[in-house]
Amino acid sequence: MATAISGKRPCSKCDKGSSIFTCHGCQQSFCRKHAEEHRQELTNQVETLGQEHDILQRDIDNDTTHHPLLSRIDTWERESIDKIQQVANQARHDLNKFIDQTKQALKMTTNRLKSELQTSREAEDYTELDLKKWIDQLTQVRLDLEKSMNAYHLNDDVDDDQKQDEVVKLSDDDLVAAYSGPKLRRSAILFGANLYSKGKHLIRFRIERKTNGNFYFGIVTHAQDDPESIFSTLTTAYGWWRCDYAVVHGVVRRNFSTIEILEGDEVTLSIDCDQTKIFLDHHRTQCSVQLLVDIDKCALPWKLVVALSSVGNCIRMLH
Repeated sequence: MATAISGKRPCSKCDKGSSIFTCHGCQQSFCRKHAEEHRQELTNQVETLGQEHDILQRDIDNDTTHHPLLSRIDTWERESIDKIQQVANQARHDLNKFIDQTKQALKMTTNRLKSELQTSREAEDYTELDLKKWIDQLTQVRLDLEKSMNAYHLNDDVDDDQKQDEVVKLSDDDLVAAYSGPKLRRSAILFGANLYSKGKHLIRFRIERKTNGNFYFGIVTHAQDDPESIFSTLTTAYGWWRCDYAVVHGVVRRNFSTIEILEGDEVTLSIDCDQTKIFLDHHRTQCSVQLLVDIDKCALPWKLVVALSSVGNCIRMLH
């Protein structure tokens, strides 16, 4: 650590000029007494460094299960699982209700057909034209049954924290709305700015782009503004998915229409506050459907609701 040198260089501690050593580390000179003290100081520093090393190694080897971020991850995991279970339970409930309603509607059709067949057989009053009609009716019921299996709108993305303006892009003075993504677990919901409390109002739309899924046109009471609840059991919604699935106070009813709304089609939603009715006209097929609105369940004033069920779908309001 230190070597003896000649000359009368003073000790850096006591300024004595005898028995001087120079430290090659700090380049300071010391007498014999202070050289030993200096050496002891270095020894103490090495021991302190060793202790700090041991503490650091202990911290490195310490149990990581108590890391604060792990606790946050555990909380996030529990909340995510709870949210997934809630969404799954609601989806099962809604799907079972939809299946029951579809079956009931199909049974009504088949029961009517069965009764007609039985009456005609007993009276022996039927021709080839009747047979063809019954075959066509059975075929249509079969098609409706198969179609209903894929008609339910199930959105399976659990993360729904995106803001509405991040998933729906508005353009052309807010007359054009496009579901730009990312995909939500629900449809992209658009509320109209106007409130309707009296008179009749016509709103015409054109399907600018259809990638998949369907479009919804309807109303809710003015106070409902939560997109999450639009198609739940708590909703005030009245309207239609396409022309064949009516929504009455949140309950989906099958109309057994085979009309599809295609890209380029135009539809008009008529809101008649005085008659408490709404109408949907599909101009290409000249199909028209209507609903009587229960104002005890959907109080005036009303506002427009449009839903886009698939990313990429785009709609334009014409007037």
